[in-house]
Amino acid sequence: MRYAAERELLVDTINDMMRLGLLDPTGGALSVRADSGDIIITATGSAFSRWKVTARDMMVISSTGEVVEQTSRPGPTSALLHMEIYDRFPDAGAIVHAHATYSLAFASLGIGVPSCVNQLDTLGEVPCLIADDTAIKRKVLAGSEDAPQVTVPEGLSQRPDIAAKDMQLIPQLEEKLVPRAEEIKQHGIGFLLYRHGAFTVARGLHEAVENLARIEMSARTAIFQGILRGGAAGIAENLLFEPEGQEWSANRKLAADA
Repeated sequence: MRYAAERELLVDTINDMMRLGLLDPTGGALSVRADSGDIIITATGSAFSRWKVTARDMMVISSTGEVVEQTSRPGPTSALLHMEIYDRFPDAGAIVHAHATYSLAFASLGIGVPSCVNQLDTLGEVPCLIADDTAIKRKVLAGSEDAPQVTVPEGLSQRPDIAAKDMQLIPQLEEKLVPRAEEIKQHGIGFLLYRHGAFTVARGLHEAVENLARIEMSARTAIFQGILRGGAAGIAENLLFEPEGQEWSANRKLAADA
């Protein structure tokens, strides 16, 4: 079994994330990139087994999607998105995707997580990438002529509808996040997927999890702000002071015109 250390790191991290409430049985995926370029990723169905996984439950794929080591289950369709991210961020060594509770609330509205606490200031903007997932999946499953065409490599879960939706997000990833690639060397980046969940990308897995925790903390605080201050219009990144020399982002006052 190759990459024993990376596999054990994934198992330990999953256990920590379950204990911290950052993972749940509705889905998600974690991966690390080895020095060889191979990607070690959680297998499909890991979440549905309540993340009770072992080192042997991890799958190894090459940077182009060929199966290096197969488990008893296929790899997740989202491995395609992980591959695209690694390809665009050469300094990235780990990716965490989770359906974390508070950031998912923002993802469901198609808005990024505002930096309401200083713990998220380091990470910078956390945008939401948007695609009409329901319509895309419907077209692919119905075999519509105008459906996006995506080939899922052998060994991965054969869900071209999910893969097509993920690939529709790549132009937004390139526009909003690839220009920030140098930030991977400093602290990593994070983003949301509309109606889906959060992604963090970092040099290592521990950092990626820490970044997810920071995003969740700020998302939770923003929601509590809304409760205390009368709804979404009451959410502010910095209620009392506007940082000098910085423009207020779109998330500084959510639904300000409401």
